[in-house]
Amino acid sequence: MKFIGLRSVIYPTKDLVQDKIWWEDVLGIPPYYDHPDYVGFNVGGYELGLDPSADLSDGPITYIGVENVDNAMNHFMSHDCEIHTEPKEVGGGIAMAVVSKVYDDQLIGLIHNPHFKN
Repeated sequence: MKFIGLRSVIYPTKDLVQDKIWWEDVLGIPPYYDHPDYVGFNVGGYELGLDPSADLSDGPITYIGVENVDNAMNHFMSHDCEIHTEPKEVGGGIAMAVVSKVYDDQLIGLIHNPHFKN
């Protein structure tokens, strides 16, 4: 299994507008992607995302870059993980999934983003 590197951390939010303003002020940069369903900041080449549809009880999830989300998910499932969020295409060729470690429920995000340079 080839891992490309850490790519994104996505925070769930109950108030996307307020959180966008807060992060913009803290980071000192505007979001590069600003839509009602997701806001993304480019922080030194890494994604800091705000997702109003994410479950707040999951907390922030860090996403590992992979070449193929389905293959990576199967790899993690063979190492005592189970599916938390099924693989899905989220637009622009970007695919994502989340697995959880069986013994402690830690969440691990998997992302294929063809827009990232390897």
